Amino acid sequence: MNMIRGVAEGPGARAYQTILQRLRAGEVTATDRLVDTALAAELSISRMPVREALLRLVHEGYLVGTTRGFSLPSLSREDIIEIFEVRRMLEPRAAAAAVVAIDDYGLAALSVALVRAKSAAQDRNAAELSEANVSFRRTWLDATPNQRLAGTIARFVDHVQMIRSATMEDPTTQQIVVRLLERMHGAFLSRDTLMVYDLMGKFIDTAQQAFFDLTVAEDAAIANAQAAR
Repeated sequence: MNMIRGVAEGPGARAYQTILQRLRAGEVTATDRLVDTALAAELSISRMPVREALLRLVHEGYLVGTTRGFSLPSLSREDIIEIFEVRRMLEPRAAAAAVVAIDDYGLAALSVALVRAKSAAQDRNAAELSEANVSFRRTWLDATPNQRLAGTIARFVDHVQMIRSATMEDPTTQQIVVRLLERMHGAFLSRDTLMVYDLMGKFIDTAQQAFFDLTVAEDAAIANAQAAR
């Protein structure tokens, strides 16, 4: 079974996918608390499948348990650096393997995601560009022969994106992302494993820089607001 695209059917699986999609979409903030009884009522299922889903998300690093429910983890700068380090170790190799394995359907899906990304960047639509980028990544992850590796990569990407979903707001970052996607798309079409390996490393470096640039800007804005009081 594909570990990226699907899980077994049932109320627990439905609860897991619903909560995970909300996390990926940035609909859960750092101050939110997810409570099993409230989610069970919302989804019209019993409490235990929801709790099992929440505990699974804790195990996968998406959430942490608190006395008042489940919340997003608080990641330090060191945590983020480590996550990007792991991504840098795993993603280039996985993407290179996907180059060999991806079929015509997958290549077509990459093309669709690239067109979508270009249109979003032209319209300065950060949310749409982010979704197109996610679609591009999930397509090649689905083609990665080692789906345990692909699942691990997907989780690490999600961990960072959940708490800094605004990195695509910067126009310069948008253009860099589109250019890298264009080059990566071309490398996939030409089955150039070495080029994909190299470009994936550059893509991760760009993501890390954008993440920390946003952090610095947010910290400065908070400091200025406090000084103005």
